[in-house]
Amino acid sequence: MDALGKLYSSTTIVTVNAWGKMNGCAVAWITRVSLEPPMIAVSIGKQRYTHELMSLTDHFGVCIMLPDARKTISIFGSKTGRYYNKFDGIDYKLSDNDVPILPGSLAFIECKTRGKLDAGDHTIFVGEVIHQKVLKDSKPLLYGEGRML
Repeated sequence: MDALGKLYSSTTIVTVNAWGKMNGCAVAWITRVSLEPPMIAVSIGKQRYTHELMSLTDHFGVCIMLPDARKTISIFGSKTGRYYNKFDGIDYKLSDNDVPILPGSLAFIECKTRGKLDAGDHTIFVGEVIHQKVLKDSKPLLYGEGRML
């Protein structure tokens, strides 16, 4: 393992709804980038369907996942939404801006996209936080060393 594997983060699922096409993907590369206004950055692979949909809309969500949400994370991290409806059979809710909120979320952050930055095989989407809510007082599932911890 290289030193980059020692960077730990919360396990999240980034969700998007572009004109009725919903998708989400498991994401570990996420960080705060501004306190005022509150902003975060998420790194999404250019080949991902979520990337395609995020390029079509200006809102996205971040579900910070609980440790017992591994099954949901597996679905959103291993299947492509191009050919599989990841939301089928999942009791999700929609935010005021129709962004999906997943069960098993510890917290939800909704953002308005404020910028995009090319980052090799990924794009960094910078979002201004327009809504956030802690759904359960607990610790998040962590990702590091190439696995969920």
